[in-house]
Amino acid sequence: MALSAGTRLGPYEILAPLGAGGMGEVYTARDTRLDRTVAVKVLPPDVAADPERRARFEREARAVAALQHPNICTIHDVGVATEGVLFLVMELLAGETLQRRLARGPLDERELIEIATALTGALDAAHASGIIHRDIKPANIFLTGHGAKVLDFGLAKATASQAAAGASMQSTRLAADGLTEQGQTVGTVAYMSPEQLRGEAVDVRTDLFSLGLVLYEMATGRPAFGGATSAMISAAILHEQPRPPREIRPALSSALEHIILKAIEKDRRVRYQHASEMRADIQRAGRDSDSRPSASVVRPSRARTLRPTVALAAAGLALAASVAGGYMYLHRPLKLTDRDTIVLADFANTTGDAVFDETLRQGLVVQLEQSPFLSIVSEDRIRKALQLMGQSSGARLTGDVARDVCVRTGTTAMVTGSIASLGTRYVLGLRAENCATGDLLDQEQLTAARKEDVLNVLSQLASKFRTRVGESLATVQKHSTSLEEATTSSLDALKAYSIAMKFQIDPQVVAHFKRAVDIDPNFAIAHARLGLAYSGLGESLLGEQITSNAY
Repeated sequence: MALSAGTRLGPYEILAPLGAGGMGEVYTARDTRLDRTVAVKVLPPDVAADPERRARFEREARAVAALQHPNICTIHDVGVATEGVLFLVMELLAGETLQRRLARGPLDERELIEIATALTGALDAAHASGIIHRDIKPANIFLTGHGAKVLDFGLAKATASQAAAGASMQSTRLAADGLTEQGQTVGTVAYMSPEQLRGEAVDVRTDLFSLGLVLYEMATGRPAFGGATSAMISAAILHEQPRPPREIRPALSSALEHIILKAIEKDRRVRYQHASEMRADIQRAGRDSDSRPSASVVRPSRARTLRPTVALAAAGLALAASVAGGYMYLHRPLKLTDRDTIVLADFANTTGDAVFDETLRQGLVVQLEQSPFLSIVSEDRIRKALQLMGQSSGARLTGDVARDVCVRTGTTAMVTGSIASLGTRYVLGLRAENCATGDLLDQEQLTAARKEDVLNVLSQLASKFRTRVGESLATVQKHSTSLEEATTSSLDALKAYSIAMKFQIDPQVVAHFKRAVDIDPNFAIAHARLGLAYSGLGESLLGEQITSNAY
């Protein structure tokens, strides 16, 4: 229902309309008690008419109002007018929506990083209070002279009667202006996460996916997933991979591309898990961007007139270097010692290619066991811990399971890995964290140009990890045989070997080791393990012969 100028909603006098969307109509208004101008959002009549929805809205509006963050639009009041109109009073902002800004093209990378830092800070604060936005999109982000602010925080959740049950997507239509439509499934199709589209229960990671889509659009000037209809967009989000941002805009930094692609991982287990984690990467990318040398040069003909400026610039750079050095010292990666132990989790494999299952974890074990500095928790200790946890000895070491193993074995840190495909390329990542505190120890990502390069890239990742968590470069160089040389160049052979290593010796394990050496007769470690397996089954003579052949 449209309100005319002069209409009173309690102490608030309507001045003029500001806009309208699925979540209601917005007006400028005067707070007659404090004599200030505010924004008043009038909620749809069906919300006010339903006592249950109204009570839930008021309860969650109070929760959002309790959020005090400079990048979240402040809620001043919530009330019901005598005519039964339910309304929300917010701070009145000066500026424009990100949607309007994007109509003029992509953003400069530094501006993008500044906005992204603000948005992840807002999400981190909201998520810590148990509030999920579920409709992050350019139309709900407002750019002011004092920074970006998130609008409609939590209201999509509060006013969706069927959100928890996962309302049918068949009734969802994509509004022409990108706004959420009234009475439809929560969210805006073009910025929904895969789990939202599937009608599954959502958590904080759905906001991070939506934010990743927003960052993609800010960086490239186009949506990550396009289509003429909402059905086509939904299908693209669920099943297609977007073009890497740097293919569209080569000047973007690789660090920013990595952040965006990680945020929009379809599998939420390998996506950013917390807004604070994403914010840290964005701040690091911003710091690295600021430290890149400028492309501008002083022309010789103007050198004399620019000397004072150059001197001031040099002084500024020296000060910046000092500040950056202090920042790096205070934010340097946490280190391990030679007394610490590590649990390696299975890799999260979203490529759809089963050859990477088990294989990459075992490859990482081989790489890290070369280190005289690091100590990896043995497969035997892991099996015993799994049994105490009521798990089978061959259970997958997902992040949660590995963390429990880590705690039960008194281990210092856990390392999780991931592999995802981007066209013909493969992105491999490692993340190490303290098991007890969750503190990040290290995070690294590299890309393999093709499937045949994955093992070589895994070797590079392992070497980087070793130096970053405290091992000396000299030791790494001395004890660092590539994975292909230490094991095999065949992913299939390494997979068979990896399956065998998860279990205790029995005829089935022998079969897997035998398959590994059949695929690659030069796979020395597999020959040695096969020999030990035969010896363990009582075939000592055969075992000794195979072990001798291995050496």
